[in-house]
Amino acid sequence: MTYLGFRLIEAVIARLPRRVAYAIGVIVSTLAFPLLARQRKALESNLHHVLPDMPAPELRKLAWRNWLNYCKAWIDFFKIPRMEKGRLSALLTPIGVEHLDTAMAAGRGVIVVAPHMGSWELAAASWAATFGEIGIMVEQIEPRRLFDHVYRLRSRLGIRVIPLSRTGARDIMRLLKDHRMVVLAMDRDILNTGAWFRFFGRSAKFPTGPVEIALKTGAPILPAFCIRDRHDAYVAVGEAPFFLTPSEDHEADVRGAMERILATFERYIKRYPDQWHVLEPIWPEKPVVPAVTIPSPPAQAAVGD
Repeated sequence: MTYLGFRLIEAVIARLPRRVAYAIGVIVSTLAFPLLARQRKALESNLHHVLPDMPAPELRKLAWRNWLNYCKAWIDFFKIPRMEKGRLSALLTPIGVEHLDTAMAAGRGVIVVAPHMGSWELAAASWAATFGEIGIMVEQIEPRRLFDHVYRLRSRLGIRVIPLSRTGARDIMRLLKDHRMVVLAMDRDILNTGAWFRFFGRSAKFPTGPVEIALKTGAPILPAFCIRDRHDAYVAVGEAPFFLTPSEDHEADVRGAMERILATFERYIKRYPDQWHVLEPIWPEKPVVPAVTIPSPPAQAAVGD
């Protein structure tokens, strides 16, 4: 039923003008949001940590705007594989292309790290048209038939889907060895293999795998952000890349890079809180004292000794 429902929604949205699909999406998502108690509470909790001084009524409105933007991103997900290249280009304005060029020029591939913001299908399709096939690590979804369908949709855009798993790092390193770009979301510890870091003033767990891979391969890390503008187009912002030089203190190397990445995430999330789409709780209910657990055993196993 999940697969058939997905395909039905996809078929309808793909044939509608984007504005019409948005209008229908806003109506449906507005009606659905009050019914999704678990996701709504998680979203409001996450946003409260970002903006702790925001009054509760304003926070609820912010969560609702966030949810609408999230639904619009899903509508674009359905429409992007069927858009003409000219239309795709018109929807995306790149900023910081020189940073991406610098990172690619190093000849070691590029690890793009990002939070869950905007439409990465659009940004990835644009990059793939310029730099060739790129990889994106994604959470595996059920049923398998649905995952395979989404895999095919993304493949049309020049995107290689890497299932999120403890062995996915090997696929990433193969792409980097071929001088490719990989895009990794780092604001959720889905596999529960990450380490504790301060994020908006409180401890939360984040995956360290991308940093481990960068230290092992020499590939530069480039923080990037996909932002929806007021015209419902997107701006893809690439920050300056940074290269990690391993020292004798591996834990300090990982922690320093993670803190740098998370500080960049904080800056954009605080500026665009209505576009940070994480509907699972990031922070535990009770405060946790960070422990030195870098590298986590699964992350180390994934990238090798």
